[in-house]
Amino acid sequence: MSNKKYRITIIEPSEIVSSGLKHLIEYAGIFQVVKTFRNLQEYAEPQNGKPDIIIVNPSIVIANGFDSPKSIAAKENTAFVAINYGAYDDEILRSYDGNIGIFNTSEQIEKKLQGALKISSDKEQEDGSNELSTRECEILTAVAKGKTNKEIADEFNLSIHTVISHRKNISHKLGINSIAGLTIYAVMNKLLDVEDF
Repeated sequence: MSNKKYRITIIEPSEIVSSGLKHLIEYAGIFQVVKTFRNLQEYAEPQNGKPDIIIVNPSIVIANGFDSPKSIAAKENTAFVAINYGAYDDEILRSYDGNIGIFNTSEQIEKKLQGALKISSDKEQEDGSNELSTRECEILTAVAKGKTNKEIADEFNLSIHTVISHRKNISHKLGINSIAGLTIYAVMNKLLDVEDF
């Protein structure tokens, strides 16, 4: 039997919920909660290794303009699990690798987290890479700085149609359709510094 402990980050505004969830998760012994955050503004991927699983309240993802939880972290093989104690549309929950209900037992949570790891791994093998190209990162940075399509086209010596195409590809790959969401993604993934604003 492996001694590996899967690293988990929890992003949940309720301290009671995140503390209780941490206790139940660590009870299983194969998971370790490395960090908890109350919101995405506090969230930062740890320098000493990225989490295997991010458990996040879907309302946080929605409130920050993201269509998909995968948009909040750069690591492709991170599993995303919803902590579900609200009424969410099935379409929203389908974008997660799993979800934990408020009434789940420790054993049920362990099974759901293991299932999410497997689903995430399977999706990664099927999807290939959703990473942004160097040019897409440059376009994303310009969009996050508030530049118009024409300004971006002039800066990179591209046609406006090419810029629009890049922006569509970026939104599709990241699952983010709002400029605010793209800006948060750029800052969180160190494509931009907060001082750049």
